[in-house]
Amino acid sequence: MRQSYHLLNFTIIFSFTLLYLTDQHLARSHRIISKPQIIELPLSPNSNLLVGSVLDASNRLIVQNQMKAALIFRDKTITSPAIHVFEAIGTISEREKQQHNNFIATRLSIIYKLMFNRFCNKKCQIRTFISIHVKFLSLIISLDNMSNIGDDEVTDNIKDISQYWGYIRPYVDNELTDFGVMNTGLPHGCHIEQAHVLQRHGSRYPEDSEYDGLNSNRFAAKINEIVAINDLKYTGPLSFLNTWSLRFGLKSLMPSGITMAYQSGVDFWNKYGRVLYNASPSQPYYSETERRKLLFRTSENDRDYESVIAWAKGFFGPYNTTDKYSILSISQEHGSNNTLFGRSVCRNERIPNFFYSNSTETADFYNATLSSAAARLSVYASSNTNLTHLDALAMQSLCVYEYMAFGSSHFCSLFTLNEWRNFELASSLELYKIASFRWFAGRARGIGYVEELIARLTNRFITTSHSSVNSTLDSSSETFPLHQPFYMDMSHGNHILSVLTALSIDYFHEKPSQIFPPLINQRFRSSLMSPFGGQLITEKISCMSSTPLETNSIHTKSSSSQNSYSTKYKFVRMKLNNAILPLDTIRNGFCSVGRRDGLCPMNNFLASQVESIKMANLEFVCFGNYTLGPNPVITDGTVLP
Repeated sequence: MRQSYHLLNFTIIFSFTLLYLTDQHLARSHRIISKPQIIELPLSPNSNLLVGSVLDASNRLIVQNQMKAALIFRDKTITSPAIHVFEAIGTISEREKQQHNNFIATRLSIIYKLMFNRFCNKKCQIRTFISIHVKFLSLIISLDNMSNIGDDEVTDNIKDISQYWGYIRPYVDNELTDFGVMNTGLPHGCHIEQAHVLQRHGSRYPEDSEYDGLNSNRFAAKINEIVAINDLKYTGPLSFLNTWSLRFGLKSLMPSGITMAYQSGVDFWNKYGRVLYNASPSQPYYSETERRKLLFRTSENDRDYESVIAWAKGFFGPYNTTDKYSILSISQEHGSNNTLFGRSVCRNERIPNFFYSNSTETADFYNATLSSAAARLSVYASSNTNLTHLDALAMQSLCVYEYMAFGSSHFCSLFTLNEWRNFELASSLELYKIASFRWFAGRARGIGYVEELIARLTNRFITTSHSSVNSTLDSSSETFPLHQPFYMDMSHGNHILSVLTALSIDYFHEKPSQIFPPLINQRFRSSLMSPFGGQLITEKISCMSSTPLETNSIHTKSSSSQNSYSTKYKFVRMKLNNAILPLDTIRNGFCSVGRRDGLCPMNNFLASQVESIKMANLEFVCFGNYTLGPNPVITDGTVLP
């Protein structure tokens, strides 16, 4: 179906090909994806795009976001599809070319696909396509913020490059829809009754690991040795190395990490605390005086402990904070039962060489993706020196750490956007391998927290443990209180990934592709999943109806009495760094109940985790007498007898 419209001297061409699936296929597919569509949309007059210019990925995203915004419908019976722009080229008609006597584009020729939720049937798709005609007729694409930097050109734009800083990225809220859930509002007649927070500590200095702090220290020593020889100096963009030195140590919490945790506490009060405690609009902090103290938990680790204290000050306010809560610090010693550091209980993880992973895989990836950067930068070094791919990696890491510590870094102006995308991909591949579905104890590490989450949701103690749960602590109201409006547990980024693995959320199951530059539709992305200050929030939601209507509108209530606090229908919803998780992708389909807003009936959620506990197989994984050969193939975060 192809139609043309003339509007304000612009020609808009619609070319739609409808894709219909049978009801059977609809039930099986995750998304219905249309065939490529071609559309020409007018450009704003100040875009200054040359005819024939092909937009790079970052600018295609600008176009995609404007088209996405046009696809939000007030009519809630029309499903808003996701949209993906594949190509956008500047164009101009012959008539316009003669009139303007130049080659400035007045339109964009765009190729895109629409991705419908699997519950959008044939009728739904037809209505949506018809509505899109009207929506796009009035759309004028603005590229005022268009980047002049291509994906393979060096850039120092922190906003662009920081999106790809992987698991050492400072916290930024994800978009609500980043994990594919399109209806993101809380249904009317529903209310958040309880919240469970599992959070990573704030930003820290480098770890003493091979590709992090140890590599940065090696690089610093190399540079200092070279600069000490008077006739060996750096030039151009590397001239700062002539006076540069490494100005921080390892592992401890940064001042910016304390600020990050404090702000997280403030944000949690505003998003959740006001509702949970019926706060007045003018109340800036939690101010309960007659309630029992809240209990916060953390691992016995300085940066976790300092982070939870800073978080509490943000939530409770600056005055007499410690009167309002207490902290339980749980040991991380080998053999300890600790649901916030699951590897401590797993004996087999502590046996040297028990798990033979591919030791050259990571090195080979860095060599393949950073050798060109090393060669480019070596031009500015003495002919007697050579920068390697590991030096380039150190410079990327130092960019991030110096930026978080000092607010700027010369290292941040040395790499292309694609090199930063590869930096994130390397981070994602590593975390997938050491904490998630590719790690033999990926599920076992996280299952203890899942068991505690179930216990808190159902208000019961745990008296017997077959995992990392400490049943001595979890059978006492002093150390495992029930009926709290919210729970705060400070932990580690790797542990949050293991919890997601243990939950069997298969949205993240697919291994990140090693194609580079990385594919833009990767699901397991460390920048979105495990930044510093990252948080997994589980919401217990009460609703008036067993089938509340989905919505995209965001509504907040300052008082629980305004929105059905004591209603009997219970649901669970999860957010990872603000983005709603697709619980309908939990293994075995317990949460696949036809909802597209991330809500899962609580009884269904509890049933799904019975299977997850079985799949973790902790007793055998962590204490079984078995061996794994060199480079074993692990695909589901566990091993079976």
